[in-house]
Amino acid sequence: MAVQLDTTSYWIDSTSLPRFPRLEHNTRVDVVVVGGGITGLTTAYLLAAAGRSVAVLERARCADIDTGHTSAHLTMVTDLPLTKLVSSFGRDHAQAVWDAGCAAIAQIDGLVREEDIDCDFDWVPGYLHAPVEEGRAVHVGWLRDEATLASELGFDASFVDKVPLVHGPGVMLKDQARFHPLNYLAGLARGIIARGGHIYEHTDAKEFSDDPRTVKANGREITCEHIVLATHNPLVGNRSIAGATLFQTKLALYTSYVVAGRVAKGIVPDALLWDTADPYHFFRIEPRSDHDLVIYGGEDHKKIGRASCRERV
Repeated sequence: MAVQLDTTSYWIDSTSLPRFPRLEHNTRVDVVVVGGGITGLTTAYLLAAAGRSVAVLERARCADIDTGHTSAHLTMVTDLPLTKLVSSFGRDHAQAVWDAGCAAIAQIDGLVREEDIDCDFDWVPGYLHAPVEEGRAVHVGWLRDEATLASELGFDASFVDKVPLVHGPGVMLKDQARFHPLNYLAGLARGIIARGGHIYEHTDAKEFSDDPRTVKANGREITCEHIVLATHNPLVGNRSIAGATLFQTKLALYTSYVVAGRVAKGIVPDALLWDTADPYHFFRIEPRSDHDLVIYGGEDHKKIGRASCRERV
């Protein structure tokens, strides 16, 4: 018997993000932010909090594309291993990369507290571990090196013989986090509006000009001092078609796959887990009142065809 899978993102299905109007009039602001995902709404919130007038332009619904389909891991760890970061860029630059990730998580925590956002944010440990299906002994030395280097650079990391759930070797990293991304962004959106900012949905930024600096959308114009492009796939902006096309050839967009299912509360650890396979796999839970939602994904590959990158939960 065929099984029909629901491919609706859990984040989108489990909450209701506020709806915002289309741009229907000419206006002026200090900054126009193009893109209503986590990057765009965070940028707009910080600008509004700093006293700048800001307008967000989203071509569809806010957080409905990439942010709405993320697995919502919050970690400073990059896909490129720390040992390779150091060999490629040096210790100081590698440390700066991880420090930036730590600062980003801390900022999310701070905004959650400042706006009193109910988004299931919590600090949890993260584990980089050897693949379950492969021989684990060959990974021990490398994992020890990663843990030692991370510790030397000032991060709270240690090698462990048995990672929870997978029971194999890995690196434990304290103070990683997880959250419900759409509930978080709903809180940021309310904060933007409360500070006098504007959010326009179904408003596709079509034309950009520098004299004066304007963005045209829905046949209307917004005059501004600055423009922030916060879209997953960069727009042409003021560049020539030839220059923009050349830049697009340098992008490598990836698709990832995620499945989710309910389990009884407490039977799997509340932690972030990801392995060293290529392509790698990742795991986390989203706690609910009467159950836990297990989120498991991976098998990333380059996108073929229309540019899009979605992790389906």
